[in-house]
Amino acid sequence: MAIPPPKRQPPRPGARRPASEQPEKSSFLSNPLFWVFFAFLGLIAAYLLQQRLAEMNQRPAPVAEKTPVVEKPPVVIETPKVEPPPVVVVTPPPVVQPPKPAPIKPPVIVEEELPKFNRFYKTVSTRLVPAHLGDPKTTLKKEIKAGQELRASPTAPFHVASGDGAKRALLRKTVEEYWAKIDPDRCLPHPDAEAFPGKVLEPADRVITAVSIPVNRSRWHSTGTYAAPGERITFRIPAGDIDMGLVARIGCHNDDITSDFAIKREDWHRFPVITNTVALNKRVIELANPFGGPIYIEMPGNDKNGKSRDQVRIEIVGAVEAPNFTLGKTTRAEWENSRLAPAPWAEMICDKMVVSVPSKHIRELSYADATELMKAWTETVEACDWLAAWKDRRSAERIVSDAEISIGWMHSGYPIKCYLDSAKDSVDVQKLRKEGNWGFFHELGHNHQSSLWTYAGYTEVTNNLFSLYCMEKIAGKKLGDGHGEDMAAMAAEMALDPKAHADSAFHLLSQYYHPVKQFGWISLQQTFAELSGRKDIKKADGLVKKNLGIAGREVEKQQEAIDKEKHQLELKIKAAVREKKEDDKAAAETRLAEIFKEEKKIKEALGALSKHDSDERKKDIFVRTWSKEAGANLGPYFSNFGWPYTDSMKTMLTPLKPWLPVNFPPTKPGAKPAKSTLFGSKNEAMAGKEEAQGDNQTTNAQ
Repeated sequence: MAIPPPKRQPPRPGARRPASEQPEKSSFLSNPLFWVFFAFLGLIAAYLLQQRLAEMNQRPAPVAEKTPVVEKPPVVIETPKVEPPPVVVVTPPPVVQPPKPAPIKPPVIVEEELPKFNRFYKTVSTRLVPAHLGDPKTTLKKEIKAGQELRASPTAPFHVASGDGAKRALLRKTVEEYWAKIDPDRCLPHPDAEAFPGKVLEPADRVITAVSIPVNRSRWHSTGTYAAPGERITFRIPAGDIDMGLVARIGCHNDDITSDFAIKREDWHRFPVITNTVALNKRVIELANPFGGPIYIEMPGNDKNGKSRDQVRIEIVGAVEAPNFTLGKTTRAEWENSRLAPAPWAEMICDKMVVSVPSKHIRELSYADATELMKAWTETVEACDWLAAWKDRRSAERIVSDAEISIGWMHSGYPIKCYLDSAKDSVDVQKLRKEGNWGFFHELGHNHQSSLWTYAGYTEVTNNLFSLYCMEKIAGKKLGDGHGEDMAAMAAEMALDPKAHADSAFHLLSQYYHPVKQFGWISLQQTFAELSGRKDIKKADGLVKKNLGIAGREVEKQQEAIDKEKHQLELKIKAAVREKKEDDKAAAETRLAEIFKEEKKIKEALGALSKHDSDERKKDIFVRTWSKEAGANLGPYFSNFGWPYTDSMKTMLTPLKPWLPVNFPPTKPGAKPAKSTLFGSKNEAMAGKEEAQGDNQTTNAQ
């Protein structure tokens, strides 16, 4: 029989209920403090949204052109990355310091630019147009496809052996055919364009910009605009100006890595050719570049255009705006905005110099520093112009940093080229004023060299006169302190044994040290000025280059190479005789005989007059002229280095008192070791003797 459960008694007053009978706890949602906090967060979010909308509304609204309909350009918004991409650094090879080392290639440093700056940029132009790209779905022509498949970038270089002539020839053909088939209406970005020269920071407006180009200034004219990779750019010019010979250019990195000059380049850190041009011989011309680049208008250097009018007006359609500073024109407010422009390359401009660098290097450059920077570059070029006795120049010098250049660590020409590793130094005014920059001064010296006073083996010597002068004038260094060598001691060594140091660029440079120190730069400058107008030295120089023109430079290079090899073979023969190595002696003598035959051919090409004979005449005239300007007979001094001091020179210089430095010539050597290698730091390297002299590269500069 089941026992019934006991009856539950009512709880006593004040008694605790069992856990099973406790009431459930209320949820946190029922807590009023939660709702107060939630409302507070909502107010903050609303305030931030309102601020963002107000900031976006400050952007100038597009103004329609005088056409029925203007489509608003598509806006592509990229979500900015939270973390910047990693910096990829390729460790350079170990530095070897032989007596005369070759320039060492810089490490590749790749840094992407964060899009944070573009957020605050205000487009200057009020005339906007849509971007035009080719259809990526269309079938590519075989030449275009072959070019797109040729990949080379700073982080993934393309390797080709210097001795593989067949492969290089095939690559050159591929590149030429690729560019020949580029159609502005169907152009597409190259796969490596984003890696170099870089991508435009989106969203970015495509604009119509009108530029006025002075017709009395030749070569490239910066426009402050940039062509995005693959996008079509339209140029509009007045009908009356189509016969002026104007040229539109996209890109400043104009070194051709497939050329013979670049034969030593085995790792290509960019596509071999990334610039293109088109003649502006119609009212409307279109151009596109699969890599993109700064846009320029090239003005021919003829007098006809200069007499017709002061400027020519050109409209550029479809470009994006680029960071651009012009000394004396750009205001503080304009620079604060312009430095944030979306183009990946910027230009710093003054009347004497234009510096092209990746935009990331100037994004945070203050207006005061930008102004001082271009004042420093103005002074630098003016110093070189003064020393070379140049008068008016018809174009500015240019410096362009590049992922790959054809010759050396840097090289002269138009533009002067350097690797990306040196880009930051070109816009660092504090460093330029405090330390100078031997590399840039060295290349400017090449551009100011003259064959009237540059002799065989002196291509890398007389240009450094400008380096020494700029180190004094711009950086405040003492004479001879700009590169670390002891010039006085090296001059002593040179006087003791000229032949032993005939291949040393800085020993040859030291020959000029004592006269400059004693009589000042003004005496040398006046010497250059007088030589530029003398017919006798031009005649001596012209005999070497007779009927050869620019090709004469190549012959001179061959002669310099032969002179150096002859000197090395003579030393080898002496060593073989001393060590009784008959086989080595015979091999050296055989090669020496071959060299004499080669030299004979060169002399025939030079109009039956050897470079040595021409140099002897030019040195004779140079010493007599400098003696006149210095008011002292410098013949005995230069004769210590093997320079000519003929009876005719002695007769002509009789009225002047012979001059020698104190305790000169020396009785024993005593040069202090240099503080740096021959080529200095990685930003101060010389290109080597394969580099072309600037004499024929800068015809239009004066």
